[in-house]
Amino acid sequence: MEFKNVYVINCVEETIPHASSIKENIEEERRLFYVGITRAIDNLYLFSPRSRKGQFKDVSRFVVEGKLNDMPVDTYGYEIGNKVAHRTYGIGEIAGFDENDKDKIKLKFDDGLFRSFSLKILVDNNLISKC
Repeated sequence: MEFKNVYVINCVEETIPHASSIKENIEEERRLFYVGITRAIDNLYLFSPRSRKGQFKDVSRFVVEGKLNDMPVDTYGYEIGNKVAHRTYGIGEIAGFDENDKDKIKLKFDDGLFRSFSLKILVDNNLISKC
């Protein structure tokens, strides 16, 4: 059975794999994860929240082992060096993207300060635009 789109949520340690399976049933958890991700025909979406229930979480070892976190991330047409206008902080420039979290963008504002944001949140909420 295959699906056009497959969504796997909470791809974080202690959820995938489950905390109780890390020592005993890790191979079964790995197999189930593999079966899930190989059901995607067109699109595979993996969600790894930075925190869960108020605690910071690491990305699932299965995502790391499969190098699935190296997949392309949408930069919405923004590139390093682009001048941007942030709704709250004003004019700035894209200084870079975080190597470990491609959605995290670093902006340098005209006041000389650097600030980091989720690019997806900025775009989805119309908080940023190209100058």
